[in-house]
Amino acid sequence: SITVLDLPIKGSLPLLFAISIIFIITNLLIGIVISIVTDSQQTAMLISLIGTMLPTLMLSGFMFPVENMPLPLQVVGNIIPAKWYYEIVKNIMIKGTGLEVVWKHLLVLLGMMTVLFIIAVKKFKIRLE
Repeated sequence: SITVLDLPIKGSLPLLFAISIIFIITNLLIGIVISIVTDSQQTAMLISLIGTMLPTLMLSGFMFPVENMPLPLQVVGNIIPAKWYYEIVKNIMIKGTGLEVVWKHLLVLLGMMTVLFIIAVKKFKIRLE
């Protein structure tokens, strides 16, 4: 962002890295859950493309402002981790705020991560085939 876009990071870089790691783990857990519940790689790829990538681009606020979407789409957008991460990044990088402002968004990401981890552990079965 600094080199290409000439956009300095106004907030804490260590905080941004820490929250980015939580976001990455959350998305990895989504992939693990998808791979656990599907039988083939092709099905897993299709579900991950249609079920995660498209809603992330369309409903997270990255392409279109969430406030301008119809209410049902705003509600669906709330279950997408990228929406919460995008809000955190905007606050830290552009506004220069800290944990005192983004803690609610961080709690939502941590909650999603915890729920996905519990689902992955409960659904996981060792398959020796």
